[in-house]
Order: sequence, then C-alpha cells, then structure tokens
Amino acid sequence: MKYPIDTTIMINNCEWRVAEFRMGRGREWVYTLSFEDTDGSFETIRLNETAIGKIMITESQGDDYLEISEEALA
Repeated sequence: MKYPIDTTIMINNCEWRVAEFRMGRGREWVYTLSFEDTDGSFETIRLNETAIGKIMITESQGDDYLEISEEALA
C-alpha cells in the first residue's frame, strides 16, 4: 500500500481523496478516489497504483504560482 487513506491527489485541478484501498486481482493495490462536488454529491473512481503514479508525474500536485515582476506592480 503506497497511498494511505485521506491522501489528496490532484486530477484536472480537482482534489480527489483516497477513500479506500484494497488488494485487487490478488496482486495489486486498487484505490477508490472520491471527489465531493459543490452540491454535496460525490464522484468516485478506482485506480491502481501504477495509474496514480503516472497521474502524479504528469499533473502538478502543488500550488502553482505566478511570478510577478516588480515593474508590473509599479
């Protein structure tokens, strides 16, 4: 198990939370990710460890920041 419960993973600028994990197909961890919409409804997806790892490589997981030059503020 690589991703514990309540780990947050950014997918398409949405925070998906690891809600559950279990051994799938007898050999790999399968994770249930949930996303709470603004109306209180939940969406869920199930991904294996390899898919989550690829998403974390291609998607930015931190806060993006915009560099502003001092000239722009003057």
